[in-house]
Amino acid sequence: MKNKLIFSLLVILFGIFFISGCIQMSIPDASPDSQGSQTSAENVLVDTFMLRIGAASKEAINYHDVVSIAVLVNKQNQLPSDYVPPDLVEVNIPFTFKEKAEKRMLRQEAAAKLEELFSAAKENGVIFYGVSGYRSYQTQQDLFASFTRRYGTEEKANQISARPGESEHQTGLAMDVSCQSVNFGLEETFGDTDEYVWLKDNAHRFGFIIRYPKGKEYLTEYTYEPWHLRYIGQDLATKLYEQHLTYEEYLFFKI
Repeated sequence: MKNKLIFSLLVILFGIFFISGCIQMSIPDASPDSQGSQTSAENVLVDTFMLRIGAASKEAINYHDVVSIAVLVNKQNQLPSDYVPPDLVEVNIPFTFKEKAEKRMLRQEAAAKLEELFSAAKENGVIFYGVSGYRSYQTQQDLFASFTRRYGTEEKANQISARPGESEHQTGLAMDVSCQSVNFGLEETFGDTDEYVWLKDNAHRFGFIIRYPKGKEYLTEYTYEPWHLRYIGQDLATKLYEQHLTYEEYLFFKI
């Protein structure tokens, strides 16, 4: 079955490139700019096609296990409404708020590694603050409702906020972080800071990835979030970092 899927994919991809090649041959006077645009469009088409058939690959790799640190959660892969991670603990890091709340928590392994990341950053003169960690299904439901009211429709809200059951925060493996230079907020400008540069280059050493990177929105289906860290373990995080892949891309190319 697996070999048949791969063969079918190769045939389809060959057809796409053959047709695009014929089109280019029929337009010999195309400018370099127009050729670049066409190539970009083809890449988006192929990558999106790959992502859509990703269900087969992730099933084969077994990333649908909700208690696995490698669980895939996105708009196509939801968590049960009653799922609560089994080993939530409060993370011993500075937060942007003082109250006791569920968002201080992560799963035990992720919490320990995030503490190590914060400590290593501090040794290099980089200070981070936690903003939001674990989020229950109900909390996400309330948050998504507030975004829907703000933006007018669920479709617009869903570009920024996950529907309940589709948020990585419910896994207890994700933490939003910030720093003083962006007033402790969750802003895209965090991606322009020295703190982010350190985070991007070092997060994988502690098992974390920048889950929603710039330029990959058509794959993750969410806007750029430089502040969103997801724990998947050091080995897997390092592979994604070295290959410049999103989690969705990694799961497809693992076929």
